[in-house]
Amino acid sequence: MRPITNPKHIYADQVGTVVDYEGEKHLITDVGGGCFKVVRLRDGYGRNVEIRKILHR
Repeated sequence: MRPITNPKHIYADQVGTVVDYEGEKHLITDVGGGCFKVVRLRDGYGRNVEIRKILHR
């Protein structure tokens, strides 16, 4: 099975990190282009969020 995240991406080391986004805890599961794939820990809801909205607050 191949890894989902491109290891050459500048933020590939952020995958697996728990971040506080919109007042709730989210897990970064993938990164690509200008977006993180984040999953809300409370209920498992996943969505794509721009990297700058998470890291550059």
